[in-house]
Amino acid sequence: MFRFIFAGAIILLFIWRIHRGFANGIMQEVVNLLSGVISLICVVLVFFAISSVAAKAMSTLAVCMVGLILLGIVFKICNLIFKPLLALGNLSVIGGLNKLMGAIMGAAEACLLSYLLYRVLDFAEIYVL
Repeated sequence: MFRFIFAGAIILLFIWRIHRGFANGIMQEVVNLLSGVISLICVVLVFFAISSVAAKAMSTLAVCMVGLILLGIVFKICNLIFKPLLALGNLSVIGGLNKLMGAIMGAAEACLLSYLLYRVLDFAEIYVL
């Protein structure tokens, strides 16, 4: 029974990611992926900073703060780079290819997410296959 639920969830994940990839286009998908990765790194750095304050390790706190500032600068630079690229995606000549590549990237994201979900369920000893 759990196999069918897992398979249904994977199919819905694929449909959702391919549809969103097609709607956004590859350029917006890259921006979303990049901002998600930077956000995840920021969360990790904040947790390290909080734990270093609790452990009274000020050098680790300083490194985390510098890392957060550098990530903010990198994010702003990437934002300046991707704004013109997102505008190019609206051209009719590039638009179709942009949407097709976005759908392919959505399928690749769905593959990665389904693999990670399978590994988490396998680690929790919930057998799906």
